[in-house]
Amino acid sequence: MEIPSTSARRHDLDALRAFAMLLGIALHAALSFAGGPWMVQDSRTSGVFHLLISAVHGFRMPLFFVLSGFFTAMLWRRRGLRALVNHRFKRVFLPLVLGTVTIVPLMHVIGGFAMKSAAREAGSGPMTLWKAAAAGQTEETAGFIERGADVNAPDPAMGVTPLTYATLFGHENVVRLLLARGADPRLTNRDGGTALHSAAFLGRANIARELLKAGADTTMTNERGETALDATLADWEMTRFITQMLKIPVEEKALAQGRDEVRALLGGGPVEPKRRPLLGLWLFLTRAPIFSHLWFLWFLCWMVAGFAVCAWIARRIGWQAKYRGWVASSWRHVWLLPLTFVPAWLMGRALPVFGPTTSATLLPPLPLLAYYAVFFGFGALYFDSGDEEGRLGRRWRFTLPLALLLVYPAGLAATHGGPQMRLIAIILQVIYVWMMSAAMMGLFRRFVAQERPWIRYLSDASYWMYLAHLPLVLAAQVWMREWALPAGVKFILICAGVFPLLLVSYEHLVRYTWIGALLNGRKTRTTAAALPAPQDL
Repeated sequence: MEIPSTSARRHDLDALRAFAMLLGIALHAALSFAGGPWMVQDSRTSGVFHLLISAVHGFRMPLFFVLSGFFTAMLWRRRGLRALVNHRFKRVFLPLVLGTVTIVPLMHVIGGFAMKSAAREAGSGPMTLWKAAAAGQTEETAGFIERGADVNAPDPAMGVTPLTYATLFGHENVVRLLLARGADPRLTNRDGGTALHSAAFLGRANIARELLKAGADTTMTNERGETALDATLADWEMTRFITQMLKIPVEEKALAQGRDEVRALLGGGPVEPKRRPLLGLWLFLTRAPIFSHLWFLWFLCWMVAGFAVCAWIARRIGWQAKYRGWVASSWRHVWLLPLTFVPAWLMGRALPVFGPTTSATLLPPLPLLAYYAVFFGFGALYFDSGDEEGRLGRRWRFTLPLALLLVYPAGLAATHGGPQMRLIAIILQVIYVWMMSAAMMGLFRRFVAQERPWIRYLSDASYWMYLAHLPLVLAAQVWMREWALPAGVKFILICAGVFPLLLVSYEHLVRYTWIGALLNGRKTRTTAAALPAPQDL
């Protein structure tokens, strides 16, 4: 079968893939300064980091999967399907397994210490409106409101309103106070649910009455499309799983009685509770974040499995590698944009985030898997199209600033513009990710098309650096979180400390060892020019 001339080594795409990996390290280093949900919350935050993180998150991993699809197709054309599967087993699956039992547990230990120590400091520190509402402290809650605290403001860490906190922990007196002081019972939390959802889920009948009197909307749905009445139907296994995470004491019989009362208030009748003995296993498969930041390797395993099926079919039907304008030319947007829009729309984010969601579970959500599969599949098709002239991304000088300065700000504003703007937000996000992906490929083709030893070295090192970085980043964030320095300075210090450590560890502990052979193939101590560049992921 004819091999397209693009099978020649692509130094630009090697470098771009390494850049995407290293950019992920910087992104994680920035998360503690953005004020969003993260294991370490720094004492100094800045909205600039939120803007930077969103801009990077909006395209980085989709671009990575485009490159992975490209190199997967290259390996298949060069060596065949069996060699491809064996190669990915060694380079992707085995590192995933080893990292999951070594790096991920270490990350959880450091992250757990960070959150526990932060909780101790918060408990001994100043009270907040959310803490007062959750603890049922009526006088403290009233004092915060009198001093100008926003009674409807969600907790910046969890995205939960004071009214929902009081409802979750069953403090009727605080609920009545908040409602009397202007709390809106129709306000949604980060998951799209309201305080009435929480009251229904936990059988808080008296609180549900107060919420309904205050105008709570019984028809509102959360991100899963559930009304408050639907929330009363959650089985005991699911309820126990969630309440244990939230550390809310619940007794099964009292819960059932309370839910019956809430159902009557919402116009529903009593139901016979159903037992689902396999629910615990299902929750483990779909909720437990097993892979942490290594989730992309697990997704690659799924992609390779799907690619193997498609490659087998391609052989049977005689699919030839040749230039296809509908892949490499601008006509690709006619089918790529709507194809990407569908899973992007179905992802149903728990909070407005610019860019795709992620999942570290054994069974990834189907829309998310389909979303990344579009990019992986396009990368494979792009390789087979033999774009020798570099049509893809050739207008990067125009599309890169257009994406960053126009599409991104408009998309970010629409993302945070409420549910009524979601359609526009998803459209702009999809346009942004494809513009940025093509522009970055064109940019690197322009400036990094030729072989450069130091870039090839970083291409090797970047895989290990990304796998191993998170424990170091978390430790640095914990160490610096109370330092009286600007957020930008601390971010630079973290990157300046973590990147060299990772490079040193790669050179002396990984590159010429069995770990390096597993990740990038066996290396010998010789000149950089004699080393093969990685084409693994």
